[in-house]
Amino acid sequence: MLMFKGRAQVLVVSASGIARRTKTTSALAASVATTTHSSSAQARMGSAQSRRSLQQKFYENRILDRFTAQEPKKVSLRQLVLFGRQLTEDKLLASANYVRSELPVRLAHRISDFQFLPYIAGTNPHLKTVYDLYWRAFDEFRRFPTVRTLDDNRRFCDNVKKNLLEHSQVIPQLGMGVSECADLVAPDEIDRFMNQMLISRISRRTLAEQHIALSEQFDEDLRQHLNLLPSESFAKLAKAPSGFTTQHTGIVCADCNVAQLVHECALHAAGMYEEAFHLPPGSAPQVLVEGHTDATLMCIPAHFSYIVHELLKNSMSHVMERFAARLESTGSAESENADGPAFPPIRVTICASHSDIVVRVSDQSGGISPQVLPYIWSFTHPLKAKRLHNFHSVHRMEARMDEGDAAVSPLVAFGFGLPMSRIYANYWGGNVNVHSLPGHGVDAYVQLPRLGNAVENISSRRYLVSEDA
Repeated sequence: MLMFKGRAQVLVVSASGIARRTKTTSALAASVATTTHSSSAQARMGSAQSRRSLQQKFYENRILDRFTAQEPKKVSLRQLVLFGRQLTEDKLLASANYVRSELPVRLAHRISDFQFLPYIAGTNPHLKTVYDLYWRAFDEFRRFPTVRTLDDNRRFCDNVKKNLLEHSQVIPQLGMGVSECADLVAPDEIDRFMNQMLISRISRRTLAEQHIALSEQFDEDLRQHLNLLPSESFAKLAKAPSGFTTQHTGIVCADCNVAQLVHECALHAAGMYEEAFHLPPGSAPQVLVEGHTDATLMCIPAHFSYIVHELLKNSMSHVMERFAARLESTGSAESENADGPAFPPIRVTICASHSDIVVRVSDQSGGISPQVLPYIWSFTHPLKAKRLHNFHSVHRMEARMDEGDAAVSPLVAFGFGLPMSRIYANYWGGNVNVHSLPGHGVDAYVQLPRLGNAVENISSRRYLVSEDA
């Protein structure tokens, strides 16, 4: 009986265990069923989100394709000048609508370039930042309504100014992105990408800044014409008075004196180095301007000044480096033996023909190393990539001579100035070339069309298409 009872107990226990196992198994089955259902639901949700994401991307690319199918409507400096010389309200509104329709076309082509980057480069956070900036600007401009009144134009100009400010971080972001992709993407591919990005950027800023300048000049003249005080608003003015015109050329100068611009660049570059090295005024290498010193050209002064300023900065930097011992021994720019300045001068020669201006910058810096010379125009040579890392210390850069608060010490090299100078020159149909004289110095040549007849040198072709294709 005991045995039986024991067995019964065992049986009861076993039955109880079986019951518990049965309950546990049922619970597990239910849990698995729930988990499976949940996983299926999540999978369906993920699939739906994926479909929506794909649909959204398909929709966005269909929109983008409409704009990349259009060619940019290029302009020349002469067209910009002539347009502003008899500026009426109707012409100002036409300018606004040209810029409003042209900016998304030019942005679309560059967004397309990003989409064709190798995947590893496209995931770079700095390049993605630029991509997102471009897409937002593209979307804003394509949605902006037709500009029909002066008040519409002021709102449009405010929108353009906002985008210009936001996009002042593009150059540092591109520089950091390229430096991090230098070992991942073919150098030629990155260089073509950067050239397209930067020349297109110049073109968009030219159109935007020109229209803003014309609008501000028009409003200022209109305010004076109506005898409005600075505190009085234009809000009640729907249209300009009949027959009201103004004459302005915006950011374009029809007859810039080349020697004067060179002089301004020389003073600015010298001041930068004297401040950086804690030298008294006048210690930097002297810049001598010779040749056709009365020559003029039609240009955007900010573009020309950037080119010449970068060349003079390079010359001053390397001349001061080569002859630093002289300055250390004398303690000033003038030697105690009255032998003259501590540094040999930099000579700028201006030559003008009927159609072109050529500016030569000659120094005695000792020349460029043969190992470096083949790569001075590249963004991705290992030496350049290391320098591009310095963009981490810069949040904004507009590639102008006077960067303002964004400026950093001239002792910080980016490896960016020389290729950017050539891009500025190429944009208006010119060029920059450098010839090294081993053991002596460097001759840099800037060639630019003089009459303003050349249209913008921009391409809608994807950057991967080589120039020889």
